[in-house]
Amino acid sequence: MIRPGIFFRGMAMGAADVVPGVSGGTLALITGIYEELINTLGGITPRLLGVWRREGFVAAWQQGNFTFLLTLLAGIFTSIALLARVITWLLEAHPVPVWAFFSGLIVASIFLVLYPLTQRGPVQIAAFCAGTAIAVLIALAPGVSADGAGATVFFLSGMLAICAMILPGISGSFILLLLGMYQPVLEAVKNGQWALLAAFLVGCGLGLLSFVHVLKWTLQRFHDTVMALLAGFMAGSLVKLWPWRVADASGLNDQWFSPAGYAAATGEDARLLLSLCTAVIAIILVALLHRLAPLHNADSRRQ
Repeated sequence: MIRPGIFFRGMAMGAADVVPGVSGGTLALITGIYEELINTLGGITPRLLGVWRREGFVAAWQQGNFTFLLTLLAGIFTSIALLARVITWLLEAHPVPVWAFFSGLIVASIFLVLYPLTQRGPVQIAAFCAGTAIAVLIALAPGVSADGAGATVFFLSGMLAICAMILPGISGSFILLLLGMYQPVLEAVKNGQWALLAAFLVGCGLGLLSFVHVLKWTLQRFHDTVMALLAGFMAGSLVKLWPWRVADASGLNDQWFSPAGYAAATGEDARLLLSLCTAVIAIILVALLHRLAPLHNADSRRQ
């Protein structure tokens, strides 16, 4: 049975994945479909071919939860096609309030991820701190340039980016920025360099189907510790989402400022009040999405 809500969750994930520094995995987590997504991807194994031979195509399709997966992917790609230009324009024209919105989104999400955990001991605290430190190091890592990259580089970049993309708090597009591959991938899309794009997509596919099994296994055995780690990833990503920052001349690295320092350095209004408002709107939005998540989970269990 097709669930329209999954399509709109996919659109939210696609919109997030366009923005360097924001993870589609975060949106999957706060809308209540993250674990279903991981379990669905982790269930795509050769075993499904055996189910197809023994019980037929419909049984294999249902066991693989492909209706959920394809609906979600349709939402993601629809969002990228329709919203990429809008989000890019907003980031160029109104960067401070937009980044404040995403920061509010992440702050609210951290609390919602940590609140339901039943285990909150030293192990979970250590996992949260480790996730935060890893994300901060990634955010502060200097970017590189990869002009003239070939198919092998595109393939490896796809493997790394897709693994980051399904982790809340670590953005696949930001990993591409660090690798110097964000612009080359966009140029390949713009110029129709199909061989390079094919290498990138193959890397994404192999990386996803490999990494997701590890993530599924750890979630099943160490659920609360893994969720604390993922919350840490989101907390560390706030460094990259800080609204009052300016890219250096290379465009690969950032300088961070206070609102007053930003206004002095750029000669532009810090737009503090508007930014606070957009952050509050994001927090309210997360709360609303979180209220819808139990409805989705109950619907999933009935199917």
